[in-house]
Amino acid sequence: MPTIIDGMAGLRHVGLSCILAGIVVLLLAAETRQARKQTLAEVVAAAGLTAPREAAVEQGRPITSYAVLDDRSVYVLAYYWDLPSGTLEDPLRILSYDRGSGVWKAGQLALAGDPIAHGECVGSILRVQALPYAFLLDTHINPSAGCLLVVSRNLEFRAALYGWYLAAFGEGLIVFQRSEVHFASVHPAELAVYDARTGQEMALFPRKPFQAIRSAYGAELAEFYRTHEDWCMRNNHPCDPESMDSSVVGEVATSAQEHALAFVISYDAIQEFPGDLKTPPGPGKVVYLYRHVDNQATLEYRELLLSDIEARFGNLPLRSLLEPERLQQIFGK
Repeated sequence: MPTIIDGMAGLRHVGLSCILAGIVVLLLAAETRQARKQTLAEVVAAAGLTAPREAAVEQGRPITSYAVLDDRSVYVLAYYWDLPSGTLEDPLRILSYDRGSGVWKAGQLALAGDPIAHGECVGSILRVQALPYAFLLDTHINPSAGCLLVVSRNLEFRAALYGWYLAAFGEGLIVFQRSEVHFASVHPAELAVYDARTGQEMALFPRKPFQAIRSAYGAELAEFYRTHEDWCMRNNHPCDPESMDSSVVGEVATSAQEHALAFVISYDAIQEFPGDLKTPPGPGKVVYLYRHVDNQATLEYRELLLSDIEARFGNLPLRSLLEPERLQQIFGK
């Protein structure tokens, strides 16, 4: 008959076995993780290419948090070295290959150093895109924030835009959505346009002076906040009627010919709060149309309910609203 001491010894044996088994699992997981790491040469080879001679010494190094653009005209790889610490460190490295000329180029962006000084942009590369005059790299900060890096075709730094890519059109116009505070009581969408020719940004949405729909909703919110200050304090809400829940619905449509763009904004509540008391409901989906986006002095915009647009023009894609005759109808000139 086993004694208590025998039982305790058995338990110790079982416990030790579990610990050893756990260590083996962790070691196997770590080994598997290492086995999954791809080297620079392997990633480039997956596109049927051989890394340039200049990178020969480093081709065997594993890379991480990278993204690839691979189309008929160009191949671009943006990456970081995979370090034992598991952290991402400057510089961000870029390789590009022009399929027409057969020329490789290599560049490095020291995001945290001078003159870029955007250390917050050191993050996983989510996407690489090519424009005739630049490459665009979206990096990850958090689910509500990122950086859009603008890099010349020679892989030289041009700009770090605090947000993410939405559209590009014309000769150097890039539309992006600005980053937001991730944990916040209100989530207002903000859109801007960056002109690669001048290096200037311009706010698109929200844009003052506000037009009828947003102004009316802002007035409703202002009255609610004025009469419910305790609700504002209880929910840690800024209760600023100019800062309201809003989100981009679908894609941004553009017209290079008219220097115009259109998008849909939903004013439906994003953040829910406890209790029966609710803020006034928003106007739903609203269409915003802009023209002369290439010139701030002449830029103008219109704001219309999506339901009114559909009643007037039918269920058309947004890009159809940017045709010259429809723009004239909408803007009245």
